[in-house]
Amino acid sequence: MKKMLSLVGAAMLLVPCSAVMAQQYFVRVGGAHISPHSTASDVAGPMLPPPPSGIGLEVQSASTLYFTVARSINDNLEVEFAAGYPPTHASTAKLSPALPAHVLAYQGQVLARVRQIAPTVFLNYKFGEPTSRWRPSVGLGINYTNFDKRTSTAAGNALNGGPTHISMGDSWGLAAQVGLSYRIDERWSIQGALMTARVKSRLTATTAGVPRTMDIRFRPAVFTLTAGYAF
Repeated sequence: MKKMLSLVGAAMLLVPCSAVMAQQYFVRVGGAHISPHSTASDVAGPMLPPPPSGIGLEVQSASTLYFTVARSINDNLEVEFAAGYPPTHASTAKLSPALPAHVLAYQGQVLARVRQIAPTVFLNYKFGEPTSRWRPSVGLGINYTNFDKRTSTAAGNALNGGPTHISMGDSWGLAAQVGLSYRIDERWSIQGALMTARVKSRLTATTAGVPRTMDIRFRPAVFTLTAGYAF
């Protein structure tokens, strides 16, 4: 929470005092669909086949409530803080066909569920004039991702040989977005955007004191549709 508040504060401080007369605030609320596009190394650790072990994970998509708060700098630039209700992603087994049949029985089963909190700060450039009906935009920013409420399922526990504790490291990375807004009137608008970020983490699954690890990289495609209000 402290890191999230720091991101909000940093976003607001980016607006120079000389631009006070041009400032306007925007609140946008809607939905987001997150396709993680994850790639993961094979699990490595004790009591596993030699690397590559052939045991991996695939993180599934999720949808959630999405919102942003933005503050204009001038007619074309704005600072935006984007977040949402933390979604939970299912992680399914991705196994090599060379593994024994009793292991392959877990192919595609959900081994873990992980909730992610991913606030992002963007500096956006909006094309056209404030009175334009349609305004495309592009943005660059910084993403912070925290993985919490990490739970191993019954299938995950069985594959690992007992109750399993999962931990994942936080991630900082660059983010980018492209968007298009439609101005209904001087207050209301509708926005659609596609966002991505560089996210990576090391997952550690510990069973009976035995840790096993894998590195996961995400190149998420986040589709958002929101209604916005300006004041």
